Amino acid sequence: MSETRIDAKGGLVIPRYIREKLGIKEGMLVLIEESEDGVLLRPKRGKTKKIEDFFGLHVERTGEPEWALPKEIKSIWE
Repeated sequence: MSETRIDAKGGLVIPRYIREKLGIKEGMLVLIEESEDGVLLRPKRGKTKKIEDFFGLHVERTGEPEWALPKEIKSIWE
């Protein structure tokens, strides 16, 4: 068990050994739960969002890409 002090804005410092053990990093969301015995802090775990999830894109690779020939590329610029 360790002790920490609450600052003027209500923030507190979670000791490094606890952050490392639980994988808590700067900017992570932490769940705060009130219980009969006090307050429980837990790192929020969940599915990581990908850019495809925001736009509804789900691309599947079906084979090797076909590269354009130099002549085809040049024709775009003419």
